[in-house]
Amino acid sequence: MLGHMVHFKYCRSVNQESPCKKILDCWFEQIPIQQYISENFDTQVIEKLMSKPKPKIMSILELVEQAKAAKQK
Repeated sequence: MLGHMVHFKYCRSVNQESPCKKILDCWFEQIPIQQYISENFDTQVIEKLMSKPKPKIMSILELVEQAKAAKQK
């Protein structure tokens, strides 16, 4: 995601102590990453990690709505 090498510590805690959504893609060749994830994170984090990301347009629309709400305050 960042375009350069990063430490595993960063990848496993980048999102408020949750792993990066790309952790499985980036680390599967170096370590048994699925085993690590299942042993070190709870079910809720694993489900979030395995879920499909929102389409970009949805993310953009949410940001627009947030900006409108902030402007009205």
